[in-house]
Amino acid sequence: MRWAALVAYVVGLGIFVAWQGIPTDRLGIYAGILVLLTIVVLGHGWRAWWQMMVDWLPFEAVLLAYDYSRGFASPYSAAQEKAKIFPIVDVRNDLGVPLHVSFPIRADQWLGEHLGIGSAMPTTWIQEHFHPTGAIPWYGVLVSLVYCSHFLVMPIVAIVLWIRNRERFRIWMNMVIVLAVAGVTTYFLYPMAPPWLADNGGVFPGPYVGRYTSEGFDLVGLHMVGGLVSQGQYLVNPVAAMPSLHTAYATLAAGFFWFGARWWQKVLLACYPLAMGFALLYGGEHYLVDELAGAAYALVVIAGWQVSSRLRGTRTRRGRVETRPVTVLGTAHGTGLRDGPSGPPQPAQPAEASVPNVGRSG
Repeated sequence: MRWAALVAYVVGLGIFVAWQGIPTDRLGIYAGILVLLTIVVLGHGWRAWWQMMVDWLPFEAVLLAYDYSRGFASPYSAAQEKAKIFPIVDVRNDLGVPLHVSFPIRADQWLGEHLGIGSAMPTTWIQEHFHPTGAIPWYGVLVSLVYCSHFLVMPIVAIVLWIRNRERFRIWMNMVIVLAVAGVTTYFLYPMAPPWLADNGGVFPGPYVGRYTSEGFDLVGLHMVGGLVSQGQYLVNPVAAMPSLHTAYATLAAGFFWFGARWWQKVLLACYPLAMGFALLYGGEHYLVDELAGAAYALVVIAGWQVSSRLRGTRTRRGRVETRPVTVLGTAHGTGLRDGPSGPPQPAQPAEASVPNVGRSG
């Protein structure tokens, strides 16, 4: 029954993607995940299903709250969101923070000079050299797939870890949540116009900047879709550019599996955030400076995880050293239990039989 249900799920998912498109909203994605994991625990009883729900629902609730908080960080009204009218002059969010437009332009011009591409910014340089006018190149499909992987890699990693290693699943989801909270906090404190929006506002220097992240799907008849919820004011923030969470989560995924990986695996892992960074510049979604900021956010989360893991390991080792004599003494003279060769306590030998052993050992 489990395999039959899994085949039906895969077929249904394929039909949905071919008919509706690739889902990008968290509610739709996690509804699909819960159905999949219900199939995985099929036959293991209601307790296994309930444990799955307990493991996943808290993380889903926090990430959904992140989605809506990101929308509240937008400085635009519902009417502007619906009409897709996004002014960039004299714009402030609910905290009174103005929209930043010129800083990322100056920062990317400085980066362009130091990267050897002259006064051109990385975004415009990549679009000029890799996106021909009036045509969609064949590798546009790869760019769109890499961009869209942002919505799929995080939950797929979580699914695999939940099935194989629950402890690592919780570590992964905690890191994802910390990164999401850090990102949305920055969106409130530092709203920033991305390249495509600055270009629409007429303040972007140099040639035209297009938004090409999803056009590659046109070559294969696919598209991206919001899914079960409309992408309205409370889910979309056009100025959620600093930091780039696309780059941040790609870096987090690579860094999470970096430790202990072989050299060729590390090469493949490093390719993912690099490919994501290229796709975002190619698509006009981000400046290089906010991609670097996103990578830095992820590296800080990874470093914090490493430091906290080492501190917990040190405390655990110290605790074992300090408590072992107490445990032995308490076991021999108090509880009447001793540790067996493995696992659960077993009845101790009579006291008169244990005394000679102690005498011979010391």
